[in-house]
This record gives sequence, C-alpha cells and structure tokens, in this order.
Amino acid sequence: MVDGRDPAAFAAGHLAQSLNVPADGRFAEQSGTVLAPERELLVIAPEERGAELVTRLARIGFDKVAGHLADPEEVFLAHPELMRQGARLTVHTLREELAGQQPPLVVDVRGAGEREVGAIPGSLHLPLAELPARHGELPTDRPVVLHCPGGCRSSIAASMLRHQGHQRVYDLIGGYGAWDAAPTA
Repeated sequence: MVDGRDPAAFAAGHLAQSLNVPADGRFAEQSGTVLAPERELLVIAPEERGAELVTRLARIGFDKVAGHLADPEEVFLAHPELMRQGARLTVHTLREELAGQQPPLVVDVRGAGEREVGAIPGSLHLPLAELPARHGELPTDRPVVLHCPGGCRSSIAASMLRHQGHQRVYDLIGGYGAWDAAPTA
C-alpha cells in the first residue's frame, strides 16, 4: 500500500504496513525509489486524487495497481484494528534525547549536496535512494530518527523502516530546516 497523504496526516493514522509517499512532492520519483514495480499496489490518496496517483505510477512502469481508496477515512474508521500511528519528534525533544544516556541514531536521508549545507552532529548520512538496499545496516536495538530538509523524504524513510520491521523509528518534524532554525539553548 502506498499512502499519498502528507506526513502529518500519515503519522496521525494510517493502515499498517503502508508506505508514505506524499502526493505533493516528487511522488513518481520517490515511489520508484522505494516501491517494487512487480508488487501489486493499493493507493491511498488524499482528497480524491486516487486516479491521478495511479496515472503517475503507471508513467514510471508501476502497472500493477489494484485500485485506490476513494475515502480512506471511512476505511480507517471501519477498521481501527488495522490502523497505526507514526512517531514524530520535535527538534527540542531530539536535542534532549541526544543529550541523554542512550541517544538515538540520527539518519540524514538527504542527498550529498544537501548535506554540505550542514548536518546534525553525529548523524549518519544514508540518502533515501540507498535506504531500500541498506536498511539492514541500521540498528534495531536503539531508536532511529530520520530527517531530510523538511519532512517529506524522512516520512517515506520512516514508513519504509517500520514496514521492514524496525520498531522505534521517528521522523523529525520540520527536518533539518527546523533543526537549523531552532535556538540551541
């Protein structure tokens, strides 16, 4: 299942095992990065955009789309046992966690050029495009916090890691932009 809603809506509630690839971003490109074209897909679309997202997937060779949920909220309400929430952290909470006894691993899913602008100290650089092949390198015995410039790619990455069985995965609200803009004291 690919859920095209924005990261905040996805984190608030989504179907278990779905991957969040926001429609209002580089949907086709990012879907091609994290989804397998041979797998059958169900599209969960925001605001009656299901047909649009199915078309965008078809343009990149994802022809095995079973359909889309026209009213995902109706399904969510009818089947709360299938619902999950995504964990997100604010910059303030991340700073507190990093200063603690068992800090999380911070994973930067931005591209190399973006990271040259600045990075969260001690963060691991693992671009989103490499995550599908390298997710097994990430620890499962400590929390993992993902970030990108503003929160779109990190939501994709967090949903992918949860789909792969990682339990303590968090998305940094506002991404590196929020980190960089926040006061340090």
